[in-house]
Amino acid sequence: MAISRRHLLAGSLSGAGILLLSACTEPSPGPTASRAPQTPTPTPTTPLPGITPTAFRRSSWGTDPYAYGSASRLTASSTDADRTTLRGSLADKLFFAGEAVAATEPGTVMGARSSGLQAAAEVAAVAQPGERIAVVGAGMAGATAARDLADRGFDVVVVEARHRIGGRIASYTGDEWPIEVQLGVSTLFGDGARALTTLLEAGGVTQVPLTATQTARAGSTTSAAPASGSVLRALAEAESWAAKRGGVTVAEALTSSGAAGRLSSTPDAAGVSDRDRLAFVLDDLVPARFGLQPDALSGSVLDETLVPGDATLVTKGFADYITAQLRDLDVLRGSNVTQIDYGNEGVGLRLVTGESLSADRVVSTIPLGVLQKRKVVFRPALPDDHLAAIDALGMGVQDVLWLRFDQRYWSTDASVWAVLDESATYRTWLNLEPATGFPILVAVTGGDSAAETEKLSDTDARNAALGSIVGYFDLMPATSSPTPAPTPSG
Repeated sequence: MAISRRHLLAGSLSGAGILLLSACTEPSPGPTASRAPQTPTPTPTTPLPGITPTAFRRSSWGTDPYAYGSASRLTASSTDADRTTLRGSLADKLFFAGEAVAATEPGTVMGARSSGLQAAAEVAAVAQPGERIAVVGAGMAGATAARDLADRGFDVVVVEARHRIGGRIASYTGDEWPIEVQLGVSTLFGDGARALTTLLEAGGVTQVPLTATQTARAGSTTSAAPASGSVLRALAEAESWAAKRGGVTVAEALTSSGAAGRLSSTPDAAGVSDRDRLAFVLDDLVPARFGLQPDALSGSVLDETLVPGDATLVTKGFADYITAQLRDLDVLRGSNVTQIDYGNEGVGLRLVTGESLSADRVVSTIPLGVLQKRKVVFRPALPDDHLAAIDALGMGVQDVLWLRFDQRYWSTDASVWAVLDESATYRTWLNLEPATGFPILVAVTGGDSAAETEKLSDTDARNAALGSIVGYFDLMPATSSPTPAPTPSG
């Protein structure tokens, strides 16, 4: 990407899915077919003089031992048939639920909920009244399944590895934050979002609309946003090409279709070309949205919208909603399951502590990332087709970094900022001030970039984040300016 100075684009990408995690989808090829994804080791910068965040939190889903990722995705070697295979019950004793096996809206919290309901219905179809059902995992899928089974009259016990409830819905509250910090899922959109937001509202969960607005700039000069104009047309062309074929990646669809090569490399008045914009989509937006690099991600995602029109941001009570589903149920926290036996009468669960418990049947909501690392032993072993499906699906990694300030140092009201400078550590930002009224910024990273930023210390991550967005701080004190710090040694 031929850019010699810092270029910044502000856009609205509203997602969480972005994880703030689930929002848009858009692939993007590099400006040239030979371009290989590169994620340089982040170089932290010193804090901006006179500007210090009053609060800071960040996630690290790639190294989380109870998730090893944020959400499942299709790769070029997988299809929805793999999800169907993986949710197939075994011996009428072992059942599966979770976003990775969802029949509708997989990879989302909406899909997790629907899969929990489906698993509960499958158990109820074969179980006798009063049977003891174990549910492994207390996230959205597990809590939903447990609640439904309990309401049907079954004796339910929930076994959760963490000491908290919620799974990948990870909410944090503290006096330093005026709203609830969501380190996992935080924004809802898509076909199933309306039903879920209505359900959450009835459950006392506070939500605010997050409107998609887009603006772009390179320095102080306005430029077109990355996902607009000819770039969108190139994505549509690649989608059409991929739809006629199977087993292709996002990157392959964009390059092999010729869509990427037909984009102009001539920079506009802001110094940004259409190929530059496409490169940004490829290098940052796709990983931030899906957690996988475009050369691994299935080209089938090209039919999804990159910039959703509207979304809903959860500001309070998300994890509490999950906890409420488990009210009056037996929940064993801090109980990491290492083995599931389902070959004899009933099932047996062995915990990392050496303790064990028994039940008549079990619903597993163990995340795909944990299954891929073979952290749980199944006896009998899972069938080959289940194992093949586990390995074929991709587990994306998406992280967020939250910064809260005492005052607003930026003038733009755009809901999402993008930093086109390839040397920046955090390139996609969500501006929550327009939606919440509080000066809060959230950086979103995914794929290789997320893996690299997870290696940073909290101090280095915070400083790198501030250095990445200095171009937006046009309301900061005149004496404030960033000073690069030497890369930490060792």
